Amino acid sequence: MKAVGVTRQPPQRRGGDSETRLTIRVDFGAHGALGPGKIRLMELIGEKGSITAAGRAMKMSYRRAWLLVDTLNRMFREPLIETQHGGSGGGGAVLTPLGQRVVALYRGIEAGASTTASASLGELEDALSNELASESDISG
Repeated sequence: MKAVGVTRQPPQRRGGDSETRLTIRVDFGAHGALGPGKIRLMELIGEKGSITAAGRAMKMSYRRAWLLVDTLNRMFREPLIETQHGGSGGGGAVLTPLGQRVVALYRGIEAGASTTASASLGELEDALSNELASESDISG
């Protein structure tokens, strides 16, 4: 089965720098999932006021950014992102109050889990080999 979603290369470990972090993904069954990529896209939309600019900042195609926004808006009872069509003032996008709340809830879950798991993550990191895993060895 092929994994669905964003695939990222692990960061290069540098001597003494802790790169270990907990990544949270909330699965809603048939409703989809909410993870760091969608949350970051929402944060950038809030900052930049544009889906296109937010996607560009994430090195994401225009189409991919719009598809993710559509997915996010369909996942919840109310839209998380509202768009305004172009015109004399141009278009744009904003997070709705629910969108802002979803981002805040996710970041709260993430912070709480990171705090709780801190000691265990440190112990796991201490047990890592000094050699980096090859790409073919990385499967989770």
